[in-house]
Amino acid sequence: MQAKHEHPSKLRRYVIAMAGMATIDFCFTGAYVLISGHSSVLARALMLNIVVLIGVNAVGAALLFRPINRAIKSLQSGDRTQLAHAKRRLNSLHIHSTLWAFCVGLIYCTAAFGSGVFLVHDPALASTVPLATRITAGLWFSFAYAAHFAIYAYFAALDRAETVRRNMFENWQVAFAPGQARIGPRLAIVFLLLTLISSLAILLDLTLFPEIRALQGLSTQQAVILDVIATETAAILCLFFINRTLTRPIRYLRDVMQKIARADFTARSPIASDDEIGQLAADFNHMAAGLAERENMRRAFERYVSRDVVELALQREQSGDPRAAGELRFATVMFCDISDFTAMSENLAPQQVISLLNDYFDQVNAPIRHHGGVVMNYVGDALHAAFNVLHDDPYHAIHALDAALGIRNITRNSRFGDDNLMMKTRIGIHSGPVVAGPVGSSDRIDFTIQGDTANLASRLENYNKETGTEILISKTTRDLIMAHRDLQRDVSFIDLGEHAIRGRQSPVGLFTVADTHTSPNPPETNDR
Repeated sequence: MQAKHEHPSKLRRYVIAMAGMATIDFCFTGAYVLISGHSSVLARALMLNIVVLIGVNAVGAALLFRPINRAIKSLQSGDRTQLAHAKRRLNSLHIHSTLWAFCVGLIYCTAAFGSGVFLVHDPALASTVPLATRITAGLWFSFAYAAHFAIYAYFAALDRAETVRRNMFENWQVAFAPGQARIGPRLAIVFLLLTLISSLAILLDLTLFPEIRALQGLSTQQAVILDVIATETAAILCLFFINRTLTRPIRYLRDVMQKIARADFTARSPIASDDEIGQLAADFNHMAAGLAERENMRRAFERYVSRDVVELALQREQSGDPRAAGELRFATVMFCDISDFTAMSENLAPQQVISLLNDYFDQVNAPIRHHGGVVMNYVGDALHAAFNVLHDDPYHAIHALDAALGIRNITRNSRFGDDNLMMKTRIGIHSGPVVAGPVGSSDRIDFTIQGDTANLASRLENYNKETGTEILISKTTRDLIMAHRDLQRDVSFIDLGEHAIRGRQSPVGLFTVADTHTSPNPPETNDR
């Protein structure tokens, strides 16, 4: 709703900014009256100020801003046909404004000198000043006065153009290309002009214009003071707009950086200025787009592998060695499979099977992630998870048990898929040394764990068929859990004795978990 009423205020603010020339004249005229004591000229000066520097100036400023105003009005109705003309005018607004302000200054000076605002009507004194000197003085004073106005208008228009660009970007997503202007040369030229005008004015007052200044009721010393006041007034107003045009785009850029730091990768900085800061904003937006693309790739990647694996993969890519040697870890490995899934899927359409598996994995992944585990991969209806692989976790065995109990609770109390089917899950858990790292070719890599520990955990999951259990835990894992007696769960282990597992030379001690248990929140781990 705010954007619907903004275009009149944009025009009004530009006109007001241009009318700031009246402030320069008011300060100059006020100083002249105070120094010379000629208060009788104040009324005429004020009238000229209002008529020329405010009235005439406002008409010209409105005409200069008209293409921009039309474009803003069109944008509110969804029409972008006026945008190209508005962009061109915005890019040249400071030049047009400078030329117009110079012309207004000449008009004002012609009217002021013609009406005797800055001259004392003393025929005897005027006759002593040569005509050439009077003409030269009139031309110089008009030029200097108009130049101060032009320099002020230059920076005032830059400020308003920057604000309009930002508002058009924020309200209608209008993008602007960075310009070719340079801050250093722009400031150097302008302040060099101010310095030269002030210095030349003082020099002329000391050499050629003492008689002219006398006609104005000023001594040479008072004339020099007036020159300084005029230049300082223009300089202060220019500095006000220079500060805004330099600091505001940086503030916009900082605000966008903070949004991106908060993971808002859609944030973009408006290219509000036509100088190096605008180029910086454009480069930053390009970088932000790259970050957004990287984040989208990360999110897409996370749908296929664990978020932790994504982080590790990105780190290895940045290091330049995505297939660096794996890391030896003492971990707890879990294999989880759906009982009788093959028979169940025979009566389902392929789309139903996919929907059923997606629902199942969505639910059983939650306790694994909650307890610090990492899902390494999915194979059919089975998943492979590990604890203490990517993050240090001294309680990995306890956390694996908690995750298994959480999965068992979910499968016993939930229905899956569009057909609300019940499913039982077999879980095998074993702890031991593994090598965790990327494995694959140069163009396709999987992060996995290798070693006898993973093989035995897989065997235990399948061995549930022999023992008629849902969860099988090796004696090694059970001993790790019992070693942390201060963190033990209210869990009853059932000793199933030693069993000969296929592919193992020695029998393996097995345990399962009784149905009565509680599963409190996990203890804190390092780097969770």
